[in-house]
This record gives sequence, structure tokens and C-alpha cells, in this order.
Amino acid sequence: MKKYLVDVFLPASGRHCDVYLPAEKRISEVIILLERLAESLSGGSYKSTRDAMLLNADNGMPFDLNSTVYDAGIRNASQLILI
Repeated sequence: MKKYLVDVFLPASGRHCDVYLPAEKRISEVIILLERLAESLSGGSYKSTRDAMLLNADNGMPFDLNSTVYDAGIRNASQLILI
């Protein structure tokens, strides 16, 4: 299984996390996994919502929820934002 090491910024906690994302996972599934991580790391300041989005930190554009990590162009050292 191919995985990419990415940097995820969590504005709710002001923290960056290095996370491995499986290349074949859909962005919608990745958001759920990252929300769980954000909840535990933020000490409760981040709460999961149905409106959560994963953004490309380079251009601020949201990723398509139906595309896979690979198809979205996410690779090693990609910088993402979870809001």
C-alpha cells in the first residue's frame, strides 16, 4: 500500500502534524481520519462537523471529496489544511 507523508495544519489548535495518507483513500475518508486526530490533538478546541474541508495549503483550494489522495495530486511533503 502506497502512503504519502504530508504536513497537515490544524488552525483550531495552531499545530502542524506529519501524517501518512494512503494513496487509494478517498478524500472524504481522509477528512474523517484527520478530524479524529485533530480532536485529540487540539484538546477539544476542534470539533468534527459535516462541513469539514481539506484544503491545499499552496493555493487554498479544497480537494474534491470523491477523488483519491493520489488523484488529488497529494504526494510526499504536500501541505494541507483541515478546517
